[in-house]
Amino acid sequence: MGELLSYSLVSGCLMLVSYIVYRVFLSRDNQHGFNRGVLLAIYAVSLTAYPVLQLSEGLGSGESLQQTFETDVRETTGAGVTAAPTPIWGNILIWSFIAGAAIVAARTVITWIRLVGVIRSGRKIAHNGYTLVVTEDERFAPFSWMRYVVISRRDYESDNTAIATHESSHIACHHWVDLLIAQTACIVSWFNPAAWLMRDELMLLHEYQADMAVIDRGLDRQGYQMLLIRKAAGARFPSLANSLNHSKLKKRINMMNKAKSGAGQKLKALALVPALALALGVAGTPAVRGALSTISTLKVSAGKSSEKPSHHKTSVPQFKVKNINNYDGKTTVVVRGEGLGDELTVSGGTFTTDGKTYDARSLSCSMTDGNATITAVFPFVTVFDKVGMTLDINGEETAFDLEAFLANPM
Repeated sequence: MGELLSYSLVSGCLMLVSYIVYRVFLSRDNQHGFNRGVLLAIYAVSLTAYPVLQLSEGLGSGESLQQTFETDVRETTGAGVTAAPTPIWGNILIWSFIAGAAIVAARTVITWIRLVGVIRSGRKIAHNGYTLVVTEDERFAPFSWMRYVVISRRDYESDNTAIATHESSHIACHHWVDLLIAQTACIVSWFNPAAWLMRDELMLLHEYQADMAVIDRGLDRQGYQMLLIRKAAGARFPSLANSLNHSKLKKRINMMNKAKSGAGQKLKALALVPALALALGVAGTPAVRGALSTISTLKVSAGKSSEKPSHHKTSVPQFKVKNINNYDGKTTVVVRGEGLGDELTVSGGTFTTDGKTYDARSLSCSMTDGNATITAVFPFVTVFDKVGMTLDINGEETAFDLEAFLANPM
Protein backbone atom coordinates (compact mmCIF):
# COMPACT_ATOMS: atom_id res chain seq x y z
CA MET A 1 0.00 0.00 0.00
CA GLY A 2 2.96 2.31 0.63
CA GLU A 3 4.00 1.87 -3.01
CA LEU A 4 0.54 2.97 -4.16
CA LEU A 5 0.67 6.06 -1.93
CA SER A 6 4.15 6.91 -3.20
CA TYR A 7 2.89 6.50 -6.78
CA SER A 8 -0.09 8.73 -6.02
CA LEU A 9 2.12 11.50 -4.63
CA VAL A 10 4.41 11.57 -7.67
CA SER A 11 1.58 11.39 -10.23
CA GLY A 12 -0.38 14.01 -8.30
CA CYS A 13 2.57 16.41 -8.30
CA LEU A 14 3.02 16.06 -12.06
CA MET A 15 -0.71 16.51 -12.57
CA LEU A 16 -0.79 19.68 -10.46
CA VAL A 17 2.16 21.31 -12.24
CA SER A 18 0.76 20.42 -15.67
CA TYR A 19 -2.73 21.63 -14.83
CA ILE A 20 -1.41 25.03 -13.69
CA VAL A 21 0.46 25.45 -16.99
CA TYR A 22 -2.64 24.38 -18.94
CA ARG A 23 -4.84 26.88 -17.11
CA VAL A 24 -2.42 29.74 -17.70
CA PHE A 25 -1.66 29.12 -21.38
CA LEU A 26 -4.45 27.07 -23.02
CA SER A 27 -7.75 26.97 -21.13
CA ARG A 28 -9.23 30.14 -22.69
CA ASP A 29 -8.52 29.19 -26.31
CA ASN A 30 -11.23 28.01 -28.70
CA GLN A 31 -9.46 24.81 -29.80
CA HIS A 32 -11.42 22.20 -27.92
CA GLY A 33 -10.25 19.04 -29.65
CA PHE A 34 -6.60 20.02 -29.23
CA ASN A 35 -7.05 21.01 -25.59
CA ARG A 36 -8.79 17.71 -24.91
CA GLY A 37 -5.78 15.90 -26.34
CA VAL A 38 -3.47 17.96 -24.13
CA LEU A 39 -5.41 17.02 -20.99
CA LEU A 40 -5.40 13.34 -21.92
CA ALA A 41 -1.65 13.56 -22.54
CA ILE A 42 -1.23 15.08 -19.06
CA TYR A 43 -3.11 12.12 -17.60
CA ALA A 44 -0.93 9.69 -19.57
CA VAL A 45 2.34 11.27 -18.43
CA SER A 46 1.23 11.75 -14.83
CA LEU A 47 -0.07 8.20 -14.40
CA THR A 48 2.88 6.44 -16.07
CA ALA A 49 5.89 8.58 -15.08
CA TYR A 50 6.48 6.97 -11.68
CA PRO A 51 6.80 3.34 -12.87
CA VAL A 52 8.95 4.52 -15.79
CA LEU A 53 11.24 6.37 -13.37
CA GLN A 54 11.47 3.28 -11.15
CA LEU A 55 12.36 1.11 -14.13
CA SER A 56 14.96 3.55 -15.47
CA GLU A 57 16.63 3.81 -12.06
CA GLY A 58 16.83 0.04 -11.81
CA LEU A 59 18.31 -0.31 -15.31
CA GLY A 60 20.48 2.80 -15.16
CA SER A 61 21.95 3.94 -11.87
CA GLY A 62 21.61 0.49 -10.35
CA GLU A 63 24.10 -0.97 -12.84
CA SER A 64 26.91 1.45 -11.95
CA LEU A 65 26.35 1.18 -8.21
CA GLN A 66 26.36 -2.57 -8.46
CA GLN A 67 30.01 -2.40 -9.46
CA THR A 68 30.80 -0.84 -6.05
CA PHE A 69 28.35 -2.61 -3.77
CA GLU A 70 27.24 -6.14 -4.55
CA THR A 71 23.50 -6.40 -4.99
CA ASP A 72 21.94 -9.51 -3.58
CA VAL A 73 18.83 -8.49 -1.66
CA ARG A 74 16.27 -11.10 -0.79
CA GLU A 75 13.06 -9.72 0.69
CA THR A 76 11.28 -12.89 1.70
CA THR A 77 10.05 -13.64 5.17
CA GLY A 78 10.72 -17.03 6.69
CA ALA A 79 9.07 -18.78 9.62
CA GLY A 80 9.98 -17.47 13.04
CA VAL A 81 11.14 -14.07 11.70
CA THR A 82 9.28 -10.86 12.54
CA ALA A 83 9.74 -7.61 10.61
CA ALA A 84 9.60 -4.24 12.32
CA PRO A 85 6.03 -2.92 12.59
CA THR A 86 4.92 0.17 10.70
CA PRO A 87 5.34 3.31 12.86
CA ILE A 88 2.25 5.11 14.17
CA TRP A 89 2.60 8.03 11.75
CA GLY A 90 2.85 5.52 8.90
CA ASN A 91 -0.33 3.75 9.98
CA ILE A 92 -2.18 7.09 10.16
CA LEU A 93 -0.93 8.06 6.69
CA ILE A 94 -1.78 4.72 5.10
CA TRP A 95 -5.22 4.38 6.69
CA SER A 96 -6.12 7.99 5.78
CA PHE A 97 -5.16 7.29 2.17
CA ILE A 98 -7.16 4.05 2.12
CA ALA A 99 -10.21 5.69 3.73
CA GLY A 100 -10.27 8.59 1.27
CA ALA A 101 -9.85 6.34 -1.77
CA ALA A 102 -12.54 3.97 -0.46
CA ILE A 103 -15.05 6.81 0.03
CA VAL A 104 -14.50 8.21 -3.47
CA ALA A 105 -14.68 4.71 -4.98
CA ALA A 106 -17.89 3.95 -3.08
CA ARG A 107 -19.51 7.18 -4.28
CA THR A 108 -18.45 6.33 -7.84
CA VAL A 109 -20.06 2.89 -7.60
CA ILE A 110 -23.27 4.37 -6.15
CA THR A 111 -23.43 6.91 -9.01
CA TRP A 112 -22.85 4.12 -11.53
CA ILE A 113 -25.67 2.03 -10.00
CA ARG A 114 -28.08 5.00 -10.14
CA LEU A 115 -27.08 5.73 -13.73
CA VAL A 116 -27.60 2.13 -14.82
CA GLY A 117 -30.94 2.09 -12.99
CA VAL A 118 -32.19 5.12 -14.95
CA ILE A 119 -31.12 3.55 -18.25
CA ARG A 120 -32.68 0.16 -17.47
CA SER A 121 -36.00 1.70 -16.43
CA GLY A 122 -36.46 3.73 -19.64
CA ARG A 123 -37.87 2.77 -23.02
CA LYS A 124 -35.06 2.09 -25.49
CA ILE A 125 -35.18 3.17 -29.14
CA ALA A 126 -32.35 2.20 -31.50
CA HIS A 127 -30.77 5.01 -33.50
CA ASN A 128 -27.79 5.18 -35.83
CA GLY A 129 -24.76 4.89 -33.57
CA TYR A 130 -26.55 5.10 -30.22
CA THR A 131 -29.58 3.99 -28.21
CA LEU A 132 -32.12 6.59 -27.15
CA VAL A 133 -33.56 5.98 -23.67
CA VAL A 134 -36.86 7.72 -22.92
CA THR A 135 -37.47 8.04 -19.18
CA GLU A 136 -40.57 9.04 -17.25
CA ASP A 137 -38.38 10.65 -14.59
CA GLU A 138 -38.51 14.40 -15.20
CA ARG A 139 -35.80 15.17 -12.64
CA PHE A 140 -32.89 14.47 -14.96
CA ALA A 141 -31.61 16.78 -17.63
CA PRO A 142 -30.67 15.02 -20.91
CA PHE A 143 -27.37 13.13 -20.60
CA SER A 144 -25.27 10.57 -22.42
CA TRP A 145 -23.14 7.64 -21.24
CA MET A 146 -21.36 5.08 -23.35
CA ARG A 147 -23.79 4.46 -26.25
CA TYR A 148 -26.93 5.68 -24.46
CA VAL A 149 -28.69 9.05 -24.72
CA VAL A 150 -31.25 9.59 -21.96
CA ILE A 151 -34.02 12.18 -22.27
CA SER A 152 -37.39 12.67 -20.61
CA ARG A 153 -40.64 11.87 -22.37
CA ARG A 154 -41.47 15.58 -22.54
CA ASP A 155 -38.22 16.32 -24.41
CA TYR A 156 -38.76 13.32 -26.67
CA GLU A 157 -42.21 14.48 -27.70
CA SER A 158 -41.01 18.03 -28.40
CA ASP A 159 -38.42 19.19 -30.94
CA ASN A 160 -35.31 17.42 -29.61
CA THR A 161 -32.99 17.94 -32.60
CA ALA A 162 -30.55 20.12 -30.63
CA ILE A 163 -30.53 17.71 -27.68
CA ALA A 164 -29.98 14.67 -29.89
CA THR A 165 -27.17 16.40 -31.80
CA HIS A 166 -25.48 17.51 -28.58
CA GLU A 167 -25.64 14.13 -26.86
CA SER A 168 -24.80 12.05 -29.93
CA SER A 169 -21.67 14.19 -30.30
CA HIS A 170 -20.57 13.04 -26.83
CA ILE A 171 -21.04 9.43 -27.91
CA ALA A 172 -19.23 9.87 -31.22
CA CYS A 173 -16.23 11.38 -29.43
CA HIS A 174 -16.20 8.63 -26.76
CA HIS A 175 -16.22 11.22 -23.99
CA TRP A 176 -17.25 8.60 -21.44
CA VAL A 177 -13.78 7.02 -21.74
CA ASP A 178 -12.21 10.36 -20.74
CA LEU A 179 -14.45 10.55 -17.69
CA LEU A 180 -13.53 7.01 -16.68
CA ILE A 181 -9.83 7.94 -16.77
CA ALA A 182 -10.49 11.18 -14.87
CA GLN A 183 -12.53 9.43 -12.19
CA THR A 184 -9.83 6.81 -11.72
CA ALA A 185 -7.33 9.62 -11.14
CA CYS A 186 -9.71 11.14 -8.56
CA ILE A 187 -9.85 7.83 -6.69
CA VAL A 188 -6.09 7.30 -6.66
CA SER A 189 -5.29 10.99 -5.92
CA TRP A 190 -8.42 11.99 -4.00
CA PHE A 191 -6.40 14.39 -1.81
CA ASN A 192 -5.01 16.26 -4.82
CA PRO A 193 -7.12 19.25 -5.95
CA ALA A 194 -5.61 19.01 -9.44
CA ALA A 195 -7.32 15.63 -9.99
CA TRP A 196 -10.76 17.15 -9.39
CA LEU A 197 -10.04 20.37 -11.28
CA MET A 198 -8.77 18.46 -14.30
CA ARG A 199 -11.90 16.31 -14.33
CA ASP A 200 -14.08 19.45 -14.32
CA GLU A 201 -11.92 20.99 -17.06
CA LEU A 202 -12.24 17.87 -19.19
CA MET A 203 -16.03 17.81 -18.78
CA LEU A 204 -16.20 21.47 -19.77
CA LEU A 205 -14.20 20.72 -22.94
CA HIS A 206 -16.65 17.93 -23.72
CA GLU A 207 -19.50 20.42 -23.53
CA TYR A 208 -17.62 22.91 -25.72
CA GLN A 209 -17.20 20.21 -28.36
CA ALA A 210 -20.85 19.12 -28.20
CA ASP A 211 -22.08 22.74 -28.25
CA MET A 212 -20.03 23.45 -31.39
CA ALA A 213 -21.45 20.31 -33.02
CA VAL A 214 -24.93 21.83 -32.59
CA ILE A 215 -23.84 25.23 -33.96
CA ASP A 216 -21.96 23.70 -36.89
CA ARG A 217 -25.10 21.81 -37.88
CA GLY A 218 -26.76 25.18 -38.50
CA LEU A 219 -29.21 25.23 -35.60
CA ASP A 220 -30.14 28.63 -34.16
CA ARG A 221 -27.41 29.72 -31.75
CA GLN A 222 -29.61 31.88 -29.50
CA GLY A 223 -32.40 29.32 -29.42
CA TYR A 224 -29.93 26.65 -28.37
CA GLN A 225 -28.50 28.88 -25.65
CA MET A 226 -32.01 29.49 -24.29
CA LEU A 227 -32.53 25.71 -24.26
CA LEU A 228 -29.41 25.31 -22.09
CA ILE A 229 -30.72 27.91 -19.66
CA ARG A 230 -34.11 26.19 -19.42
CA LYS A 231 -32.45 22.85 -18.69
CA ALA A 232 -30.04 24.25 -16.07
CA ALA A 233 -32.03 23.00 -13.08
CA GLY A 234 -32.11 19.27 -13.84
CA ALA A 235 -30.22 16.60 -11.88
CA ARG A 236 -27.09 15.06 -13.41
CA PHE A 237 -24.34 12.46 -12.89
CA PRO A 238 -21.20 14.64 -12.75
CA SER A 239 -18.60 11.92 -12.28
CA LEU A 240 -19.54 9.46 -15.04
CA ALA A 241 -21.92 10.99 -17.60
CA ASN A 242 -22.05 14.07 -19.82
CA SER A 243 -25.12 16.17 -19.03
CA LEU A 244 -26.64 18.83 -21.24
CA ASN A 245 -26.93 21.17 -18.24
CA HIS A 246 -23.26 21.27 -17.27
CA SER A 247 -23.15 23.93 -14.55
CA LYS A 248 -20.71 26.36 -16.23
CA LEU A 249 -23.28 27.74 -18.67
CA LYS A 250 -21.80 31.25 -18.77
CA LYS A 251 -18.45 29.91 -19.97
CA ARG A 252 -20.15 27.71 -22.55
CA ILE A 253 -22.22 30.55 -23.97
CA ASN A 254 -19.18 32.86 -24.10
CA MET A 255 -17.16 30.17 -25.86
CA MET A 256 -19.90 29.65 -28.47
CA ASN A 257 -19.63 33.34 -29.34
CA LYS A 258 -15.82 33.32 -29.47
CA ALA A 259 -13.81 33.06 -32.67
CA LYS A 260 -11.76 29.91 -33.19
CA SER A 261 -8.14 30.16 -32.12
CA GLY A 262 -5.40 30.21 -34.74
CA ALA A 263 -3.08 27.27 -35.32
CA GLY A 264 -0.21 29.18 -33.73
CA GLN A 265 -1.95 29.07 -30.36
CA LYS A 266 -1.23 25.36 -30.16
CA LEU A 267 2.47 26.10 -29.73
CA LYS A 268 1.74 27.29 -26.22
CA ALA A 269 1.39 23.65 -25.23
CA LEU A 270 5.20 23.44 -25.45
CA ALA A 271 5.28 25.23 -22.08
CA LEU A 272 4.35 21.88 -20.56
CA VAL A 273 7.72 20.38 -21.51
CA PRO A 274 9.97 22.44 -19.17
CA ALA A 275 7.33 22.32 -16.42
CA LEU A 276 7.22 18.52 -16.50
CA ALA A 277 11.02 18.32 -16.74
CA LEU A 278 11.34 20.49 -13.64
CA ALA A 279 8.80 18.40 -11.72
CA LEU A 280 10.54 15.16 -12.71
CA GLY A 281 13.89 16.66 -11.73
CA VAL A 282 12.58 17.53 -8.28
CA ALA A 283 11.13 14.02 -7.91
CA GLY A 284 14.54 12.58 -8.74
CA THR A 285 16.53 14.50 -6.11
CA PRO A 286 18.01 12.35 -3.32
CA ALA A 287 15.90 13.99 -0.59
CA VAL A 288 12.62 13.41 -2.42
CA ARG A 289 13.63 9.91 -3.50
CA GLY A 290 14.51 9.10 0.08
CA ALA A 291 11.14 10.35 1.34
CA LEU A 292 9.30 8.39 -1.34
CA SER A 293 11.32 5.29 -0.51
CA THR A 294 10.34 5.64 3.14
CA ILE A 295 6.67 5.98 2.23
CA SER A 296 6.80 3.08 -0.23
CA THR A 297 7.94 0.70 2.52
CA LEU A 298 4.92 1.47 4.72
CA LYS A 299 2.49 -1.39 5.15
CA VAL A 300 -0.99 -1.70 6.58
CA SER A 301 -0.62 -2.70 10.21
CA ALA A 302 -2.92 -3.21 13.17
CA GLY A 303 -0.30 -1.57 15.34
CA LYS A 304 0.75 -4.68 17.28
CA SER A 305 3.56 -7.10 16.66
CA SER A 306 2.92 -10.82 16.67
CA GLU A 307 6.53 -11.65 17.37
CA LYS A 308 7.42 -14.49 19.71
CA PRO A 309 10.86 -13.90 21.24
CA SER A 310 13.24 -16.78 20.76
CA HIS A 311 15.00 -18.51 23.60
CA HIS A 312 18.06 -18.87 21.41
CA LYS A 313 20.58 -16.15 22.26
CA THR A 314 22.76 -14.63 19.59
CA SER A 315 26.13 -12.96 19.53
CA VAL A 316 27.96 -10.61 17.17
CA PRO A 317 30.43 -13.18 15.79
CA GLN A 318 27.51 -15.18 14.37
CA PHE A 319 26.69 -12.40 11.89
CA LYS A 320 28.55 -10.90 8.96
CA VAL A 321 27.68 -7.95 6.71
CA LYS A 322 27.47 -9.26 3.17
CA ASN A 323 26.08 -6.45 1.01
CA ILE A 324 25.41 -2.73 1.11
CA ASN A 325 23.69 -0.97 -1.76
CA ASN A 326 22.46 2.56 -2.20
CA TYR A 327 20.09 2.84 -5.14
CA ASP A 328 16.40 2.79 -6.05
CA GLY A 329 15.82 5.58 -3.51
CA LYS A 330 16.86 3.55 -0.47
CA THR A 331 19.89 2.24 1.40
CA THR A 332 19.89 -1.51 1.98
CA VAL A 333 22.14 -3.61 4.21
CA VAL A 334 22.21 -7.42 4.00
CA VAL A 335 23.50 -9.44 6.97
CA ARG A 336 23.95 -13.21 7.15
CA GLY A 337 24.24 -15.43 10.19
CA GLU A 338 24.90 -19.14 10.76
CA GLY A 339 24.00 -21.63 13.42
CA LEU A 340 21.13 -19.63 14.86
CA GLY A 341 18.75 -22.43 15.75
CA ASP A 342 15.16 -22.65 14.57
CA GLU A 343 13.82 -19.20 15.40
CA LEU A 344 14.95 -15.61 14.92
CA THR A 345 13.22 -12.34 15.81
CA VAL A 346 14.29 -9.00 14.32
CA SER A 347 12.25 -6.15 15.81
CA GLY A 348 14.04 -2.92 14.92
CA GLY A 349 17.22 -1.27 13.68
CA THR A 350 19.12 1.99 13.16
CA PHE A 351 21.67 3.23 10.63
CA THR A 352 24.20 5.88 11.65
CA THR A 353 26.32 8.00 9.30
CA ASP A 354 27.81 11.48 9.46
CA GLY A 355 26.46 11.88 12.99
CA LYS A 356 22.86 11.23 11.92
CA THR A 357 20.72 8.22 12.83
CA TYR A 358 17.98 6.72 10.67
CA ASP A 359 15.37 4.17 11.75
CA ALA A 360 14.83 1.06 9.66
CA ARG A 361 11.79 1.38 7.40
CA SER A 362 11.48 -2.33 6.76
CA LEU A 363 13.15 -5.53 7.95
CA SER A 364 12.86 -8.84 6.15
CA CYS A 365 14.53 -12.19 6.68
CA SER A 366 14.79 -15.68 5.32
CA MET A 367 15.96 -18.66 7.38
CA THR A 368 17.05 -22.07 6.13
CA ASP A 369 18.52 -24.78 8.34
CA GLY A 370 19.43 -22.31 11.07
CA ASN A 371 21.13 -19.89 8.65
CA ALA A 372 19.54 -16.46 8.28
CA THR A 373 19.66 -13.60 5.78
CA ILE A 374 18.49 -10.29 7.22
CA THR A 375 17.71 -7.38 4.89
CA ALA A 376 17.39 -3.96 6.51
CA VAL A 377 16.06 -1.07 4.43
CA PHE A 378 16.77 2.54 5.49
CA PRO A 379 16.02 5.95 3.94
CA PHE A 380 18.26 6.97 1.04
CA VAL A 381 21.70 8.01 2.40
CA THR A 382 24.06 10.22 0.38
CA VAL A 383 27.02 10.49 2.78
CA PHE A 384 28.95 7.52 4.20
CA ASP A 385 31.08 8.72 7.13
CA LYS A 386 31.60 6.85 10.41
CA VAL A 387 28.96 4.35 9.35
CA GLY A 388 27.39 1.93 11.81
CA MET A 389 24.25 -0.13 12.22
CA THR A 390 22.40 -1.80 15.07
CA LEU A 391 19.68 -4.44 14.85
CA ASP A 392 17.42 -5.71 17.64
CA ILE A 393 17.89 -9.46 17.27
CA ASN A 394 16.12 -11.80 19.67
CA GLY A 395 15.59 -8.92 22.07
CA GLU A 396 19.25 -7.86 22.12
CA GLU A 397 20.81 -4.83 20.44
CA THR A 398 23.50 -6.08 18.05
CA ALA A 399 26.00 -3.61 16.57
CA PHE A 400 27.68 -3.94 13.17
CA ASP A 401 30.85 -2.18 12.00
CA LEU A 402 29.96 -1.07 8.48
CA GLU A 403 33.17 0.99 8.17
CA ALA A 404 35.19 -2.21 8.11
CA PHE A 405 32.99 -3.71 5.41
CA LEU A 406 33.17 -0.60 3.22
CA ALA A 407 36.96 -0.58 3.56
CA ASN A 408 37.20 -4.26 2.60
CA PRO A 409 33.98 -5.38 0.86
CA MET A 410 33.60 -9.13 0.62
